Amino acid sequence: MEAHFTAAAARRIVGITQRRLDYWDERGLVSPSIRKAAGKGTDRTYSFKDLVKLSVVKRLRDAGLSLGKIDVAIKLLRKRHGGDPLVETCLITDGKSINILTDDPSALEDVLTKGQLVFTLIAAGEIEVKVSLAVQRYLRRVGS
Repeated sequence: MEAHFTAAAARRIVGITQRRLDYWDERGLVSPSIRKAAGKGTDRTYSFKDLVKLSVVKRLRDAGLSLGKIDVAIKLLRKRHGGDPLVETCLITDGKSINILTDDPSALEDVLTKGQLVFTLIAAGEIEVKVSLAVQRYLRRVGS
């Protein structure tokens, strides 16, 4: 059986206010999946996965992203990739935009600019290993 969390427990675990919890539910960013509100004063019940989603949205907000950008990014990611991007995607932000890793693990895609490639990550340590292997292959070929 999956764990259930009241709104009060969700607030304490995630570290957000009741107003923020209500507002995110009203906007459709993160709604409780176990039991939705059924009028004023009714308790919502959240799953563990819902707590993860709430935490991701909180982290994105703490990084400086507006709810509008977060909402647009979630909708675009669902449309492009399906699934639940708040649980299944590695999101990367600079506080202004939201990026995801592409199929090429060295590249990022800016979600908000309709998939435009923003920049490429260069892992110096990984390059050093590749160059070292290439040097070894070269030296074997030339016989040194």
